[in-house]
Amino acid sequence: MRYIVLFGALLGALTAQHALAQASSIADQVQVKWVPDINYNGKDQLDLTLIVKNTSNNYLDLSKWDLWFNAMYPVVDKTTAQYSFSDQRGNLFKLQFAESNLAPNDSLVMVYTTKYAISNLSTMPNGFYFQSRTDKSIYYPVRNVSYTPITTTAEIQNGFNESLFERNARLNKKAALPLIFPTPSTMKMGNGSYTILSQLDYFVSNEFDVKLDVLGNIPAIRNLQLSPTKEESAQLVIKRVEGLKNEAYRLSVGKEGIRIESSSDAGVQYALQSLVSMLSPDMYFAKAVLKLPFVQVEDEPRYAYRGFMMDIARNFKDKTTIFKYLDLMARYKLNVFHFHFIDDEGWRIEIPSLPELTAVGAVRSPLFSNGRSLEPAYGSGGNSVSGKFLTRTDFIEILKYAHDRNIVVIPEIETPGHARAAIKAMHARYERLMAAGEREEAEKYLLYDLEDRSEYNSVQNFGDNVINPALPSTYAFLEKVIDEFIAMYKEANIPFKKISIGGDEVPNGVWTKSPKIDALMQREGMKSPHEVWPYYIERVNAICLAKGLDMAGWEEIGMVNKGQGMVVNPELRNKSNIQVDVWNNVIGGGQEDLAYRLANAGYQTVLISASNMYFDMMWNTNFTEPGLKWATYADLFHSYSLLPEDYFANIDTYYSGKKLGKKGFSQRVRLTEKGKANFLGIKGGLWAETVLNEEQMDYLVFPRFFALAERAWSDKRPYENEAKFDLKLLENDYAKFIIKVGTDELPKIAEQVKFRLPGVGLKEIKGKVFANVEYPGFSIYYTSDGSLPTLNSERYEANTPVFYRAGQVLAFAVVDTEGRLGQVSYFKK
Repeated sequence: MRYIVLFGALLGALTAQHALAQASSIADQVQVKWVPDINYNGKDQLDLTLIVKNTSNNYLDLSKWDLWFNAMYPVVDKTTAQYSFSDQRGNLFKLQFAESNLAPNDSLVMVYTTKYAISNLSTMPNGFYFQSRTDKSIYYPVRNVSYTPITTTAEIQNGFNESLFERNARLNKKAALPLIFPTPSTMKMGNGSYTILSQLDYFVSNEFDVKLDVLGNIPAIRNLQLSPTKEESAQLVIKRVEGLKNEAYRLSVGKEGIRIESSSDAGVQYALQSLVSMLSPDMYFAKAVLKLPFVQVEDEPRYAYRGFMMDIARNFKDKTTIFKYLDLMARYKLNVFHFHFIDDEGWRIEIPSLPELTAVGAVRSPLFSNGRSLEPAYGSGGNSVSGKFLTRTDFIEILKYAHDRNIVVIPEIETPGHARAAIKAMHARYERLMAAGEREEAEKYLLYDLEDRSEYNSVQNFGDNVINPALPSTYAFLEKVIDEFIAMYKEANIPFKKISIGGDEVPNGVWTKSPKIDALMQREGMKSPHEVWPYYIERVNAICLAKGLDMAGWEEIGMVNKGQGMVVNPELRNKSNIQVDVWNNVIGGGQEDLAYRLANAGYQTVLISASNMYFDMMWNTNFTEPGLKWATYADLFHSYSLLPEDYFANIDTYYSGKKLGKKGFSQRVRLTEKGKANFLGIKGGLWAETVLNEEQMDYLVFPRFFALAERAWSDKRPYENEAKFDLKLLENDYAKFIIKVGTDELPKIAEQVKFRLPGVGLKEIKGKVFANVEYPGFSIYYTSDGSLPTLNSERYEANTPVFYRAGQVLAFAVVDTEGRLGQVSYFKK
């Protein structure tokens, strides 16, 4: 419910500025309503309804206008006597009206069909705007939009809540509160504690470049007077020692104070973050004396690569948001920021020598048909959205900020697919220079064959988003952009070692009707357009090698299609410097073992599990949960359940794995000892199609981010073994994990991060309703009239049921100390 309110408020904010300036526009005289059709069942009946109501006192001639909107799922083309729906590619659709004068307070009801079931509020249409049919320069966003959520019967909802109750009861086991998160390699507790008063005298070895001010956003640290001193008199000693692995550290707290030993700046940082993790929320917020238990810790990361991918191409996030997430990565010991800022729907980084990349590629507008902007997408609607990109100065600041936190930034230049923003921007450049009579310069960075008539449809519903590998200008463009990045890293004085070139989801049908491709194939002796793919990868890799860079990319860069679909390519040259980021382990999709096959074949492999660590996936099947569901549903336990090197050990415990069982995966490849040497680590990621603002981003990422941190840092557990897997041991570890997350870590970040509050499970026993939460540390409130719970509502006491009376609607939800409302669970009969 809270998310629906937020969604509606955001939609209003998106449209209000333009609409208010046009007080008498068509958009101000109508209301658009979205409701499921009376026959909609989410299975074989996918009809939905749009209702346009005339709220003015005048007749409205709708035939003068088209109503445009964005929809996450494709809308089926349809024509009736009164209206027609048409697919405009991407996620943009158009509704045209026949001649009609809509009377005051009258409504036009229009039924349309989607290709997939509407799964939640994120997949409802948005971004509505009217555009004049005769003068395209006239358009008005619609601000009066209402939605009727798809609901289920009380019986189904009660069943959902009862299932959640049983799951919560099973997973919320009693466990001791862990002292440090992520779990360190070894830890020995002593007897006693050390108290830090108002002043902390510290010593740092000269070899370290330790910036204690990185911790300055922590209230307890801000309240301390930090003073450098000699080693023998210091309360905090940070000492360089030889023999420890990179990023490893030793930490001890005893009667003499705190001692940190490491051989690297990163190891020191992680030791300091472990100290922060030892603080209770009261100590963290300087509401209690800093009293640390005596302890000895020896710790090092499980994986050298511990990453997080952020997509700001689909929906832009500014520098402040990026800084916040870099801080969070540092706190929880992640060290690679995979930065996805280029895609079909936006180019979000300034390249001064190619100004159209942002002047066109970072602009969405209803005037996109003039070639000087991109079409509206993901709710941008009838607003000319410009300026949504990082400047060169911004990016350099981000590089420095990350470097100070021992985080490597790997930028991704998405090619050859997902490249529509770049293609359209370079076409605008081409037209500008051709108009000036400069043909040679115009063609210098062109990214598609002007005579190409290939027909294809990408996953995102585009037929013009793939760069042409036969053009010399393609490689000139890539070199130009890479050189710009090299210059930015150099100006930031930070080593630039690796760049991602994307490489995923190139659709079938590309390059089949391109004269330039035909000429390339003849010249190179190719027999099939499939051979163009490895040719392109090797050409780009050669550019990277010549510039001293390793090349990363999505899994397809290590694959080839020999006519039967994509398979691992063992013949790619120079693959030792190629990192593949493998997302496709979707259960039942047939590629569950792809990461292992690529690692076994010699590719440097990072697993970004779509089935566990894609944080844009829905938490569960509740309609009010945001996100998408094409890969999985993933609550916190599901994310935590990832066993990176033994994915099949517990795959039958996943919701979609049950359908196949372990026998269904018996023929899949397992990770070999050779493959383990190539398995660099894991990362999580957030694709931003449904993420319109920072608060929505926080909701989707946290607390699942903690599962990523734990799996990336902490040692392999004994049960991470297909032959010895024990679900009870996994659940016991999870119980300790959620106690630490719920009672210690989430309260510490609550001021900065609007994380998802735990959902409430409900179970009725003989007219009494019991409630529990998904993870501890939060209070449940309830009402008996169906209204939304607040801090003023009745507080639910554990194991004290609420009596249900006929006709009541009980509403339960977590409400935090600031009054923020979690998912609402209703009980009625």
